[in-house]
Amino acid sequence: MNFSNLIWFFIVVFISLNNLYSQSKRDQSRALRKEVFRLHKEDLETDSIPFLERYLEMNPTELYYKLLYAKALLYRRDLPVPRIEENIESRTEKSRAIKMNYNKAIELFAENVIHLQKVKPRDPNLGKWYYLWAFSEWFSDNKEKAILLFRKAVRLDYRLTESYYNIAALYESTNQMRDAEIFWKKYEKAEKELEEEE
Repeated sequence: MNFSNLIWFFIVVFISLNNLYSQSKRDQSRALRKEVFRLHKEDLETDSIPFLERYLEMNPTELYYKLLYAKALLYRRDLPVPRIEENIESRTEKSRAIKMNYNKAIELFAENVIHLQKVKPRDPNLGKWYYLWAFSEWFSDNKEKAILLFRKAVRLDYRLTESYYNIAALYESTNQMRDAEIFWKKYEKAEKELEEEE
């Protein structure tokens, strides 16, 4: 075999191996996507976290899956909850882990919801993503930010009437009773309008 043929042989082998690797990666991505959708359909968001992490390692620019990951972090159930009878160090460590989880969700929502709004401003789920982002902020005790996001969510999707309820509850929790009353009334009115629409 001469040198030219040897070079062609190695090129063909390299291309073949590269094609096999690409096909394998596509198959893995497809399997991970399928598992993520199955778990989210069954409300097992926590179980989907490792699959989402692997999928995003392989496909780091997938906007929708980043949002699903943020949602899974928001609904996460596997982090231990601090208990009063525990020592202070244990409670502090557990609280820190929960706070870090919500902060990671906030970071993902902030980056990707805003990006989604830029690339798909008429996305029918945009209000829902703002709504979930608002909960992440609320759970991290960023009440003012949560209120702004709930307001945006209901502006984008009028069916998210729970946003008014949550805003009222947030205002009430900060002892802003006049504002709370305004949003309780908005919630009642919006709920009544939704019932009439159906």
